[in-house]
Amino acid sequence: MTGLLLVVGALLGVAEPATPPGYLAPGLESTGGMRHLCLLYHGQAQRGPWTRETLRPYVACVDTTGKPTDWLFDSFLFIEYATDSGKQLHYYAKDKPQPDIADWQWLADAWFRPESGANGLDACVAEVGQTLGQPDHKVGVMITLPCPPNVKTEFGALPGADRALDFAVEEDRQAALRWYMDAVRKRFEDGHYAHLNLLGFYWTGESVSEKESTIVRWTSEYLHGQGLKHYWIPYFTGQGAGDWRALGIDAMMLQPNYFFEGNGGIGRLGRAAQRAQRFGCGVEMEFDGRALSSDAHAQRFWDYLDAGAAYGWMRGALVGWYEGGGALGALLKQPEKHRPMYDAVCQFVKGTYTLHQPDRLSALASPPVRCGDNLALASKGAKVTGAIDDGKPELSPERMIDGDADNYSGSSGLTWFGIPGSVVVELPQTATVARTQMLLFDLDDRYYSYRIDTSIDGKNWERAVDKSTAEARGWQVDVFSPRPAKYIRLTGVHNSTGQNLMQVIEFEVCGGADSQ
Repeated sequence: MTGLLLVVGALLGVAEPATPPGYLAPGLESTGGMRHLCLLYHGQAQRGPWTRETLRPYVACVDTTGKPTDWLFDSFLFIEYATDSGKQLHYYAKDKPQPDIADWQWLADAWFRPESGANGLDACVAEVGQTLGQPDHKVGVMITLPCPPNVKTEFGALPGADRALDFAVEEDRQAALRWYMDAVRKRFEDGHYAHLNLLGFYWTGESVSEKESTIVRWTSEYLHGQGLKHYWIPYFTGQGAGDWRALGIDAMMLQPNYFFEGNGGIGRLGRAAQRAQRFGCGVEMEFDGRALSSDAHAQRFWDYLDAGAAYGWMRGALVGWYEGGGALGALLKQPEKHRPMYDAVCQFVKGTYTLHQPDRLSALASPPVRCGDNLALASKGAKVTGAIDDGKPELSPERMIDGDADNYSGSSGLTWFGIPGSVVVELPQTATVARTQMLLFDLDDRYYSYRIDTSIDGKNWERAVDKSTAEARGWQVDVFSPRPAKYIRLTGVHNSTGQNLMQVIEFEVCGGADSQ
């Protein structure tokens, strides 16, 4: 795909492109003008309060005396995912107590506590504005949404109503969300905040299945009708991430999910860059307090900054910042040790950060040119047999021949079958073939081994490709001697994760001039 072959400029001594193709650009009117969004976990008693003082090193870059020297984050997300008693607000926890109307009311009130939340942020921006000589400065604000599960729960009745809501009914889920959004918006308007702009609301669930997509689209439509926007930050393999625009989301940032456990190795950051470009979205930066106490996590902190600078999302993409609820401010408590990390964040936000350890990163590989004449398309009449078919459309056998190599996750957009085992792709008619291409699941560092055979009648087979001992990752392009074939058999031999599954995103059989 055009734009996916990004040369790591700092590594090779060439300039970084100002706006790499594919990313959701920062500062767009359509996204509320955001450039750098900071997540503020706020609500539970265990959270530190976001007051004017604690917010200062987030609203502004501060010097060694704590004095603001320049603005830092331009937008803030107030987010909470559970109550003090542990009730989950963003997903259905089976066999656990479910949040009710009182819990949703608690959440709506949490953002407006006397000295913290929106009030603390407004006071902080006012103070910093006076120091910097910009008293009219404003920052953007978005508020998290509780996500109603599509199952019957004991939610209760809305204020002024005499009927308890049933979340198994779509209209009742909508009614609860409408009430919450209206209540928060009114509280915000009543606050008369001189330095805050309410940009919109945030879908807190980090994955959206096809079943959940209806309520997400409805929420987007309702917000747009109120002049507000809808935002989302899914996890790296979350469902629906590639369809965020179809869900009505105005801005999406993708989580790389590398910082926490080192998932996928440092290569995960390159995959996140490619995935974000394919989806046309932004990227989330991730770190927490472990960056202050663990060498491995400190290294990953620097890896994120380096990747953002090298792969272009530092200047060219909308960026969200997860810092675990106070880690950025904590960097200033041990300035002799951690001050360089804080300064690096300020430099990154300003677009002036230079790579810390450039030798750790690799240039991003380009996928192959897709078959111009792909014979193995379901839309042309091709069929797949032998794959696991459990009735889930997002994992149907036809996914590997649907022509879509962009929109997939760990549990959608792919076809899977057992190892040992095979799938057979039946072409619409016999054709001369000499080349296949396929994309193996590549959202981590796993590899596969496989074989490919061809047949005219589905009974007598001729070996075309033998990668039984290979370590095959991502896109595979296999060229073999031309032969007539109607059936192509793919046999899984090995999955390095130990799972006895072959996971194929897309399988192509090139015909015509593309077959050579």
